[in-house]
Amino acid sequence: MRLVFAVIFISLIDEISSAAISPSKAASYLEKFGYAAPPSYRRSAGNRMSSSYLEEALRAFQEFSDLPITGKLDEATLTKMDEKRCGNPDMTGTVNAKRKKRYALKGGKWDHKQLTYKFINYPTKLSVSQSESEIRTAFQWWEDNSSLRFSKVTKGEHADIEIMFAVGDHGDWDSFDGPGHTLAHAYFPVFGGNVHFDEAEPWSISSASGVKLGTVAAHEFGHSLGLSHSDVTTALMAPFYSPNTKGLHSDDIQALAVQELYGKSLEKTDTVTQSPVPTTGKTEQTNTKVPPISSCNGRRFDAITRLNNGSTYAFQGEMFWRLNDKNADKGFPASIRTVWGISGKVDAALTFNGNTDIFQGHILHRFRNGIRIQTSNISSIYRNIPSFVDAAFEWSGNGKIYFIKGQKYWRYNPSRGAVAFGYPKSLSVWGGLPKHIDSAMKWKGKTYFFENGQYYRFADYKMHVASSTESPYPRRADERWLGCRGNALMTGLAQNQKRTVKT
Repeated sequence: MRLVFAVIFISLIDEISSAAISPSKAASYLEKFGYAAPPSYRRSAGNRMSSSYLEEALRAFQEFSDLPITGKLDEATLTKMDEKRCGNPDMTGTVNAKRKKRYALKGGKWDHKQLTYKFINYPTKLSVSQSESEIRTAFQWWEDNSSLRFSKVTKGEHADIEIMFAVGDHGDWDSFDGPGHTLAHAYFPVFGGNVHFDEAEPWSISSASGVKLGTVAAHEFGHSLGLSHSDVTTALMAPFYSPNTKGLHSDDIQALAVQELYGKSLEKTDTVTQSPVPTTGKTEQTNTKVPPISSCNGRRFDAITRLNNGSTYAFQGEMFWRLNDKNADKGFPASIRTVWGISGKVDAALTFNGNTDIFQGHILHRFRNGIRIQTSNISSIYRNIPSFVDAAFEWSGNGKIYFIKGQKYWRYNPSRGAVAFGYPKSLSVWGGLPKHIDSAMKWKGKTYFFENGQYYRFADYKMHVASSTESPYPRRADERWLGCRGNALMTGLAQNQKRTVKT
């Protein structure tokens, strides 16, 4: 069966000057790391296998690895497959599942934050003190960016995470392959959280003299905490070994990563600085001191986005609000035309990489630091994204841009400037959401969807609307975001009583 698989692969080989890995090994690679179903699965599924199936698997690997998406076994793809890497799969399920998550579906998380670890043995190429120092530093990276704490226990005591160095077949049905390629693998909390390192590797305290143990350990401990691989190539949780890694990337910390699972660092707090309303170079005064009572009638938000400075803007008809953490700021709503310099209803709004994009029909208006810097067709900025989109947002799950129109959604890779392979897809993938979405945004590391005057908070690692027995979703949007109570609107400066805000 593997031979047939490899023969079909040969038809997909591009012109290669020097293949770093054979087609048969490439087929095994795609199976091992979740891009293609293993032979046993294909047999149970009727032995479906074709060049198009393998091309799709290659495209998925190339996209995840930030390679040119050719669907061919070209030299760049083969070279990438030959790199040192973690032994855990990149994809949950197979490419045929049509859905990828940043966390394993059954990875789970620890139910306590004071975790213990112990060494089963030590690498022969390092001293005990060197090994323990590297491991301690690796845990410290996670401590510095979360509420977790780690402590070492003796070999005879129970530990949450066990650390072992082994060669070849070491009893877990996932044998090591000797120097190079697979360096280590780890188990999610639901499977024990243990970490195994390939003893055949030249472990070192310096990347200049071998494979740096601390860097690999920090990555594997991410799996032990419940994180799976990231497709952000500079993230610690990217699957390929990067000797120059010096700590956690923001993708490891905030975007559906360790802080989503365990909370923020105990020593650090976030501060948000309010800023003036964006203008087109001139300050606009408004005579509206308190939004009209009709603002609290449960009408929907056409668009909503949070700027880099922490201010949130909600658009409805030809008016907009600036929101603080509890309600609308005094002096709003204001005229979109007067302040933003554009006329008509806003379809969607997106803030990404310092820019705020306002979508209207076929047109996109781009603002930066409160100044409009560009007006052009949507297609000239976001290739293959349709006009008249319903919502646009950066998903806290992976840092990618998403567009929604009707019952379909598109994932856009900003680093490539292109729609991801296999899109658009059905909106039903986002569990618990209604069939239509009016607007969406990322707010303080979480994703919120709005529809027909109500809002939903999304639990990214569950790929479903968040659950709450006390106050289930959907909830009333104008009450949470505008400060409405019954049929009245409370503004920040007019509010005399403190209240607790649930998000």
